[in-house]
Amino acid sequence: MSYLLLFKAISSKIAQKDMDLITAYYQQLREKKISREGFSKKLRMIVGDDHLLKTTITALQRLPHTALKMEPVTCGC
Repeated sequence: MSYLLLFKAISSKIAQKDMDLITAYYQQLREKKISREGFSKKLRMIVGDDHLLKTTITALQRLPHTALKMEPVTCGC
C-alpha cells in the first residue's frame, strides 16, 4: 500500500494536528532527511500499530480500485 493511500485512509480517523505532523515527516522522507524506517516509526508512534492496521484494512476493503490514482500530499508548512 502506498503512503498516499494510507494517508487518505487515516486522515479522517486522527486529529488534524497529527495528520499535519505526519505530512511534515513524509515531506522529510521525500527530501531524504529521514529514512523510510525512521518515518515508519514516527507514523506508528502517532497513529498506533493497532489503529493503523485496522484503518488500513478497512480502507482497502472499502476503496474502489480507482482510489489508487490519488493526488500527492504536500506539506502545508
